[in-house]
Amino acid sequence: MTIGLLKRAVCGFVLGMVMGALMVVAISFASGNGSLVLPARFLEITGSEAGALLAHMLVSGAYGVIPMAGTLIYELDSWGLLKQAVVHYASYTVAFICFGIAFEWIDPTLDSIGIMAGIFAICHCIIWLIMYNRYRLEIKQLNELLSKTKTL
Repeated sequence: MTIGLLKRAVCGFVLGMVMGALMVVAISFASGNGSLVLPARFLEITGSEAGALLAHMLVSGAYGVIPMAGTLIYELDSWGLLKQAVVHYASYTVAFICFGIAFEWIDPTLDSIGIMAGIFAICHCIIWLIMYNRYRLEIKQLNELLSKTKTL
């Protein structure tokens, strides 16, 4: 389980860094001013745009570890699927809200927190449905294979 956790953590870190960089690019394009829009907190800490981008990517990577490593929750056979899904969602949503407020990605208001939690809930539901259907198909295929081997 430790190697699985390490693989997921590394994958989450890389995905988090990529997503963090893509968010900066998307927000920068959306702003229309032709330059990178970086969190002011990182600009203050590092004193440069390059440093702020690197800091943003590293923090995004650190955050990315949480939801990816948290998928190990789905391997707890003693927990039901609903409990696993709720705990996984709650862990990365609370972590993001803490990261978001600390690094000024989101405003520390109930409206902003509620919007982020809602966006995360929608994304989590979509991912959950995809994974549920994938596992359901795998189980169906395994059952068909098992029934074929029983008839042999």
